[in-house]
Parts: sequence; C-alpha cells; structure tokens
Amino acid sequence: MSITKFRQRLIAALLVALAACVPLEPYHAKEDKVASPDGTTPPPAPLNQANDCYQKEKKTCSLFVEYDDFGHLFSRAQLDEVIATAEYVSQNKGIVIVYVHGWHHNARDDDADLKSFHKAIANVGKLDSDSYKDDRKIMGIYVGWRGESVSLKPFNLLTFWDRKNTAHAIGDGAVFELFRKLANNREKYPRSRLVVVGHSFGGAVTYSSVAHSIMDQIINDPYTAPANHGSTQDRPTRWDMVVLVNPAFEAMQARPHFELARSRDYAPGQLPHLIIVTSEADWATRTAFPAGRYLSTVFKKYADSVSPGMNTTAIGHYIPYVTHQLTVNGQCGVGTSISSADKLGNVIDAPSYCFGDKRALQFDDDTKQMGKPVLLTRCDAAGDCAEAADGHYILRGAVSEGKTPLKMPIMNIRTTGSIMNGHNDIWNPTMQGFLVQFLLITVSTSEQAHAMP
Repeated sequence: MSITKFRQRLIAALLVALAACVPLEPYHAKEDKVASPDGTTPPPAPLNQANDCYQKEKKTCSLFVEYDDFGHLFSRAQLDEVIATAEYVSQNKGIVIVYVHGWHHNARDDDADLKSFHKAIANVGKLDSDSYKDDRKIMGIYVGWRGESVSLKPFNLLTFWDRKNTAHAIGDGAVFELFRKLANNREKYPRSRLVVVGHSFGGAVTYSSVAHSIMDQIINDPYTAPANHGSTQDRPTRWDMVVLVNPAFEAMQARPHFELARSRDYAPGQLPHLIIVTSEADWATRTAFPAGRYLSTVFKKYADSVSPGMNTTAIGHYIPYVTHQLTVNGQCGVGTSISSADKLGNVIDAPSYCFGDKRALQFDDDTKQMGKPVLLTRCDAAGDCAEAADGHYILRGAVSEGKTPLKMPIMNIRTTGSIMNGHNDIWNPTMQGFLVQFLLITVSTSEQAHAMP
C-alpha cells in the first residue's frame, strides 16, 4: 500500500470516528427553574425534571444530575431540585442511593445501565417493604456524564484513557458539591441513610470526590466502643456505604488510605467506609488498564519496588490489597433473613458470611437467570482467598504491607467470574442480589440498628 493510500484511509477512518462522536448534552434538565420545597410540602410546578418523589404512594423514585466533560453542571436548577427532594426524603427517614455510571454509558432513557438502575431501585424498594415495617421511601439519583464519547465500534475502545482522565476531572469538579450536600442531609437527619455506588470510570469519579472524606473518617474512627451499644452505625457520618464495582483507577491512588487503615486498631462495631468489588474476569481493568497505565507512566520515578505495580494495576486487581473473596456457594442457599439480629456486625466480624436471602435472589426475565447465594470470605491466612485471589497471603508478606486489621473500614473484595463475568456484568441477578442484601443490611434505621444492625 502506498503512503498516499494509507493516508487517505487513515483520514477516512478518522472522519468516520468523528462522525460517531456522542454529543455533549443533558438528557433530563428540561427547564432552568429552581424548585425550592420546604421539606414538608411538594415543590411548585414546573419542575426541572420529571419528579414523583413527593407522591406518598410511590415507594421508589429516581432523579438525575448531569455533568459535562469538565465536571461542570449542565443545570444548577437540576442539582438544586435533587438536593431539595433528597432532603424531603431524608427528613422522612428515607434512603438515598446515588449511582455514577461508567464507560460507554450516559443518561439517555434507552441506556442499558440506566434501565438496570431503575430495576435495581425497584428491587431494593420491594425487598425493603418485605423486610422492615418503616414506610420509608427509596430515592435513586443517577449521575450522568459522557461515559461514551465515540459510539462507533471498535473506535469506542480507544476512548478508555481519555474517559479515565475525564472521570477524574468530573470527580474533582461539581460532583463533590452533590455528595457534600447529600452528606449534609444525612448528618442533619440521622435516621436517614445515604449510599453511593460507582461503576468502572464512575468508580473513579466517586473515588476522586470522596477520597479525602474517607481519609478523615478513618482518622476519626474510635479506638474504643461508642456509647450507642458498641456500634458505629449511628455516630455522625457522611454516608453509610460507598461501593465501587470494577473501578477503573490504580491502586496507587488508594495507597494512603490502605496504609492509614492498616496502621491502627478499631473498636468493636466498626463499620466499613469503602467497599470495592472487582471480578477477576474483568478484562478492561485487568488487561487493558495496566497496558495503558504502563504507556502513560513510562517516565515515572519510584521511591520503592512496589510502587510501579501499584501505579499500573487497577485497585481491584492489586492482590496485596485484597481483603475479601466473594464466591458462589450453594450451601449458603438456606434463606437467611435480612432482618435477623446483629446482621451487619456478623458480616464484618465473621471470617466468612453467607448472603443467601431468597427474596433478594430474584429471577431475571431478560437473562432467564436466577440469582445465586454467595459466600464472603475474609483473607486472613494462606488459602482463604485462593479461588479469586490466589497467592494473596504470600504476596502480602512479600511486599511487607502487613496483615489487614480486624474491622478495617476498607473492604477490597475480589470475585470469581461466576459472579461477574466481565466489566459490565454488574446487574446480573447474582451480583445484584449481593449488593441489595448488603445495602439493606447497612442502611437499617436507627431504631433497628441495635436489633438488626
């Protein structure tokens, strides 16, 4: 092939890729008018987006906050309405669940991730109604950003590192305002609950926004049992649960948190501040991620022998930082109840724990699959996590990073491919059943905390 023809084909390919660029625009900010409810009455119409959270007969509802590639709000009115609505829900002992989507997704109504989010919120609402007497509302907040910048395959695969940089920019931008204001609601209304979930680059967005707050929480964790029956569940907190699923950021970013968390002991009843769940079958963060990180860090200088691996390996695949293993286990399928006494304490303290509530392991009409019970195992000794993190104990000793303290408030869980078979397989009935059970265990209301924390 001549150089001229090569150039022509290259230019043609670039033009096709440019034509497939996804526009930068909001999908749910309809009008730039601020709704300002007083927390007890519905807001005045018209609303910035469709909002049925004030309808008492509605158990669940969902709203949106959308950002551009620099982390700027598309509409402040949209954010103000979400915060005001979240305060109304929080004031009435409700649960607010924030979800930040990842690579290849956005906030379009036909986006597969958005559809799965709606289904998951509905499942949480149904299970919550079945498990607890409180008539609390479940509010979902979908954080939309341009996770897909080029729609044409295979060109969209080349956006991996560009979208990673964008994710961190968004996390360092106005997303922090959203999280901080929601946390203010959580602190103002202690009987409310706040959960934040990030997937893929959405995990990078989330981590960039909450990293300093998590560090602050670890520093302030008590060394002795709190006065409220030995549990940290009802002490002042910014959020009850931060979960990152197949997050696409390097272990080096989490190093300060792990070193701090491993440097101290914890009081009885200590609960986790950060939960990371990564599948060993996630090719995007296991294979593509380190390749890209190697090219972008080739001129970096390191002070020790472990730093190069930390800086090129995604946090969920950095084996020395793995704290737990999650595997399918049929023996867990005995129907343990989410509302059983001291549930969350058992999850954190037990060397292994079954998530097998049959109400959460639902049948998925789309995939024709039934959720399976899973076993969460703490990586304390050689062989504990051999199925998902083989060599964990040896590697941990080799890099002299110390043993994970009991009750350490960071859980870095690695799963087998039978739970998540790839990067985007986070909504399958088994994985969703695990997350829903963990979420409901974590967000027990304050009246229930001592009977079923």
